[in-house]
Amino acid sequence: MAEIRPLLPLLYSTEKVGDLSTVITPPYDVISPAEQQVYRERSPYSAVHIELPVAEDGTDPYERASGLLAEWERSGALRPTEAPALFIHRQTYELEGRRLARTALLAGVRLEPWDARVVLPHERTFRGPKEDRLRLLRATAVAPSSIFSLYEQPEQVRSLVTELTGAQPMATADAAGVLHELWAVSDLRHVQAITGAMSDRRLYIADGHHRYETALAYRDERRVHDGMNPDAAYNYVAMSLVAFDDPGLVVHPTHRLVVGVDPARVERLRDTLRHTFSFVVLENYERTEQFIRDLLQVQSPYAFVLYDGRSLLSVTGGESVEGQLPQDRSTAWRKLDLAALHELIIGEALGVGAEATESHVRFTRDVPGAFEKVDAGQAQLACFVPPTPLEQLRAVADASDKMPQKSTYFYPKFPAGLVINRLDVELPQVGGVTG
Repeated sequence: MAEIRPLLPLLYSTEKVGDLSTVITPPYDVISPAEQQVYRERSPYSAVHIELPVAEDGTDPYERASGLLAEWERSGALRPTEAPALFIHRQTYELEGRRLARTALLAGVRLEPWDARVVLPHERTFRGPKEDRLRLLRATAVAPSSIFSLYEQPEQVRSLVTELTGAQPMATADAAGVLHELWAVSDLRHVQAITGAMSDRRLYIADGHHRYETALAYRDERRVHDGMNPDAAYNYVAMSLVAFDDPGLVVHPTHRLVVGVDPARVERLRDTLRHTFSFVVLENYERTEQFIRDLLQVQSPYAFVLYDGRSLLSVTGGESVEGQLPQDRSTAWRKLDLAALHELIIGEALGVGAEATESHVRFTRDVPGAFEKVDAGQAQLACFVPPTPLEQLRAVADASDKMPQKSTYFYPKFPAGLVINRLDVELPQVGGVTG
């Protein structure tokens, strides 16, 4: 099962860069163009300059990121850790009046192909993001952000995490309403206890499928050039591991906007829906997240809300929907709201096959903004969906199946820049103890 090792990453020096809150950012795939500019202007050392590099004066953006890394190391803005370490990362935040905390074990996890069934995916990936991330790895040999995975936490690890977070954190940052606290675990006995207890675990990727597949591709390239060095850091990927039962684990939905399809299909959508689903047309409604969330909290196997610019449709489907979904897919997949939406509505009714999703489907969490885009003609249909339960994510992964892209949105995100994983070093063998 999972093999984990301590990392030898780069960390920001607050003596040089100041408050860490000014340099860490969300991961690359959730930063809007407007936010990119804000982060770039916030600090010359912002992780966004590495995570999402831009070309200047005709330079290659990825080579520019490499040059900045080298410059920051020379100036002392980034420093390698003195000793190999696992890390504990706690994020504290408020959500709907509640104060929550989510705690992750940040470690190097040995890369395994999906069919090894050690690290399990639940979403399909696309070529574009992987090509971008691979070019960044080739140029910089660092990963600025970690992959987010879920696991069944051994009691020994739980106890150690509780004990070790009783001390003062080595680093803190308060960014976008989230307090980040970081502890390094370098004591050999603690490291051995954690790695030993984790050796029989299976890991489920929550966020970072593209980065994981990119890390596999990068590892394979490096092996061709460097040989089979089992201790090379590029054989591992930095993962933030969160227990399935962590009280701060929150999943939000990601809604869909459909663009560029045949207008006649959208016009006929209601007639098409009647063959499979039931729906209620709402002439009076609110364009708020809470209103949509309440509509989706129905006792039905399938539920989503559609807005076509004329009115709002509250759509539900009975048990018979499962029988109309592809029978070569797993039972767990056929029970997904998003499977029914993508297959029967976006796919069959609107004519957008899986291979065309990138061209015709946009993703958003902004409910009022989705209404506005349809009204402005920037989208033809807004599809609002409920969050995917964790048990469904796990069931689909266990069945070796994959959900549609962006079936989950875990909040908060793990940031880029808090721990910058180096791939051009060797990671120590630590052995493991379980008692």
